[in-house]
Amino acid sequence: TAEAIFTPSTIWAESYAVAEVKFFRHVARQAPHDTSHLKCLQLSAHTLVGTGFSTYTLKTIVMHLLNTIPLSSWRRREFLMRLQDIMWYLHGCLEEKRLDHFFFGNENMPEDIVLPLDIQTAKPINLFQYLVHDPTAHTKALREFSVLQDQLIRLVFY
Repeated sequence: TAEAIFTPSTIWAESYAVAEVKFFRHVARQAPHDTSHLKCLQLSAHTLVGTGFSTYTLKTIVMHLLNTIPLSSWRRREFLMRLQDIMWYLHGCLEEKRLDHFFFGNENMPEDIVLPLDIQTAKPINLFQYLVHDPTAHTKALREFSVLQDQLIRLVFY
Protein backbone atom coordinates (compact mmCIF):
# COMPACT_ATOMS: atom_id res chain seq x y z
CA THR A 1 0.00 0.00 0.00
CA ALA A 2 1.11 3.51 -0.68
CA GLU A 3 1.71 5.68 2.36
CA ALA A 4 1.00 9.38 2.40
CA ILE A 5 3.90 11.54 3.43
CA PHE A 6 3.01 14.47 5.68
CA THR A 7 5.46 17.23 6.38
CA PRO A 8 5.15 20.07 8.89
CA SER A 9 5.02 22.53 5.99
CA THR A 10 1.87 20.95 4.52
CA ILE A 11 -0.98 23.46 4.61
CA TRP A 12 -4.56 22.31 4.21
CA ALA A 13 -7.13 24.76 2.99
CA GLU A 14 -9.91 25.42 5.50
CA SER A 15 -13.34 24.38 4.26
CA TYR A 16 -16.68 25.52 5.56
CA ALA A 17 -18.72 23.33 3.22
CA VAL A 18 -20.37 21.41 6.08
CA ALA A 19 -21.28 24.63 7.90
CA GLU A 20 -22.66 26.08 4.65
CA VAL A 21 -24.82 23.01 4.07
CA LYS A 22 -26.08 23.25 7.66
CA PHE A 23 -26.86 26.94 7.17
CA PHE A 24 -28.84 26.34 3.97
CA ARG A 25 -30.68 23.44 5.62
CA HIS A 26 -31.52 25.73 8.53
CA VAL A 27 -32.86 28.31 6.07
CA ALA A 28 -34.88 25.66 4.22
CA ARG A 29 -36.50 24.51 7.49
CA GLN A 30 -37.39 28.07 8.50
CA ALA A 31 -38.40 29.49 5.11
CA PRO A 32 -41.92 29.63 3.67
CA HIS A 33 -42.58 27.09 0.89
CA ASP A 34 -42.44 29.68 -1.91
CA THR A 35 -39.04 31.10 -0.98
CA SER A 36 -36.83 32.13 -3.88
CA HIS A 37 -33.45 32.47 -2.16
CA LEU A 38 -31.91 29.60 -4.14
CA LYS A 39 -33.21 31.03 -7.43
CA CYS A 40 -31.67 34.38 -6.50
CA LEU A 41 -28.37 32.67 -5.82
CA GLN A 42 -28.52 30.63 -9.05
CA LEU A 43 -29.45 33.56 -11.28
CA SER A 44 -26.85 35.83 -9.69
CA ALA A 45 -24.18 33.13 -10.00
CA HIS A 46 -25.07 32.67 -13.69
CA THR A 47 -24.29 36.34 -14.32
CA LEU A 48 -20.78 35.99 -12.85
CA VAL A 49 -19.46 34.52 -16.10
CA GLY A 50 -16.91 36.90 -17.57
CA THR A 51 -16.32 38.77 -14.32
CA GLY A 52 -13.67 38.35 -11.65
CA PHE A 53 -16.22 37.61 -8.94
CA SER A 54 -16.35 34.12 -7.54
CA THR A 55 -19.44 32.14 -6.74
CA TYR A 56 -18.11 32.01 -3.18
CA THR A 57 -18.31 35.81 -2.98
CA LEU A 58 -21.90 35.69 -4.13
CA LYS A 59 -22.79 32.83 -1.81
CA THR A 60 -21.27 34.77 1.10
CA ILE A 61 -23.40 37.81 0.26
CA VAL A 62 -26.57 35.73 -0.01
CA MET A 63 -25.83 34.04 3.32
CA HIS A 64 -25.34 37.45 4.98
CA LEU A 65 -28.64 38.65 3.51
CA LEU A 66 -30.49 35.47 4.48
CA ASN A 67 -29.24 36.07 8.01
CA THR A 68 -30.48 39.68 8.09
CA ILE A 69 -33.57 39.90 5.84
CA PRO A 70 -36.55 37.98 7.25
CA LEU A 71 -37.14 34.75 5.33
CA SER A 72 -40.75 35.81 4.74
CA SER A 73 -39.29 38.55 2.50
CA TRP A 74 -37.66 36.00 0.19
CA ARG A 75 -40.90 34.89 -1.44
CA ARG A 76 -41.25 34.75 -5.20
CA ARG A 77 -43.11 38.06 -5.35
CA GLU A 78 -40.05 39.77 -3.81
CA PHE A 79 -37.60 38.03 -6.16
CA LEU A 80 -36.54 41.21 -8.00
CA MET A 81 -36.14 43.13 -4.74
CA ARG A 82 -33.86 40.41 -3.35
CA LEU A 83 -31.77 40.40 -6.55
CA GLN A 84 -31.48 44.16 -6.13
CA ASP A 85 -30.45 43.66 -2.47
CA ILE A 86 -27.72 41.26 -3.57
CA MET A 87 -26.36 43.80 -6.07
CA TRP A 88 -26.58 46.66 -3.55
CA TYR A 89 -24.80 44.58 -0.92
CA LEU A 90 -22.04 43.66 -3.36
CA HIS A 91 -21.68 47.27 -4.49
CA GLY A 92 -21.52 48.48 -0.89
CA CYS A 93 -18.85 45.87 -0.10
CA LEU A 94 -16.84 46.98 -3.12
CA GLU A 95 -17.12 50.64 -2.15
CA GLU A 96 -16.02 49.83 1.42
CA LYS A 97 -13.47 47.28 0.15
CA ARG A 98 -14.84 44.90 2.78
CA LEU A 99 -16.78 41.63 2.64
CA ASP A 100 -16.71 39.74 5.91
CA HIS A 101 -16.37 35.98 5.83
CA PHE A 102 -19.75 34.57 6.83
CA PHE A 103 -18.59 32.29 9.63
CA PHE A 104 -15.67 34.07 11.32
CA GLY A 105 -16.88 36.24 14.15
CA ASN A 106 -20.50 36.19 12.98
CA GLU A 107 -22.53 36.88 16.12
CA ASN A 108 -25.82 36.25 14.29
CA MET A 109 -25.19 32.60 13.52
CA PRO A 110 -28.26 30.37 13.98
CA GLU A 111 -27.95 28.37 17.21
CA ASP A 112 -28.12 25.00 15.46
CA ILE A 113 -24.89 25.72 13.57
CA VAL A 114 -22.13 25.02 16.04
CA LEU A 115 -18.70 26.27 15.08
CA PRO A 116 -15.44 25.93 17.00
CA LEU A 117 -15.11 28.63 19.67
CA ASP A 118 -12.02 30.17 18.05
CA ILE A 119 -14.03 30.75 14.85
CA GLN A 120 -17.03 32.12 16.74
CA THR A 121 -14.89 34.63 18.64
CA ALA A 122 -12.45 35.45 15.84
CA LYS A 123 -12.22 38.85 14.28
CA PRO A 124 -14.11 38.80 10.95
CA ILE A 125 -11.93 38.08 7.94
CA ASN A 126 -12.21 40.58 5.09
CA LEU A 127 -12.53 38.63 1.84
CA PHE A 128 -11.93 41.88 -0.07
CA GLN A 129 -8.70 42.74 1.78
CA TYR A 130 -6.79 42.66 -1.50
CA LEU A 131 -8.85 45.66 -2.70
CA VAL A 132 -7.62 47.77 0.22
CA HIS A 133 -4.01 47.66 -0.93
CA ASP A 134 -4.47 47.47 -4.70
CA PRO A 135 -6.23 50.48 -6.29
CA THR A 136 -6.01 48.87 -9.72
CA ALA A 137 -7.81 45.75 -8.48
CA HIS A 138 -10.45 47.96 -6.84
CA THR A 139 -11.06 49.90 -10.04
CA LYS A 140 -11.25 46.63 -11.99
CA ALA A 141 -13.74 45.16 -9.47
CA LEU A 142 -15.98 48.24 -9.77
CA ARG A 143 -15.87 47.93 -13.58
CA GLU A 144 -16.71 44.24 -13.35
CA PHE A 145 -19.58 45.07 -11.03
CA SER A 146 -21.05 47.28 -13.78
CA VAL A 147 -20.73 44.39 -16.23
CA LEU A 148 -22.34 42.04 -13.71
CA GLN A 149 -25.21 44.44 -13.13
CA ASP A 150 -25.78 44.87 -16.89
CA GLN A 151 -25.76 41.09 -17.40
CA LEU A 152 -28.28 40.62 -14.59
CA ILE A 153 -30.59 43.29 -16.01
CA ARG A 154 -30.44 41.68 -19.47
CA LEU A 155 -31.10 38.24 -18.02
CA VAL A 156 -34.08 39.36 -15.93
CA PHE A 157 -35.76 41.82 -18.25
CA TYR A 158 -35.09 40.50 -21.76
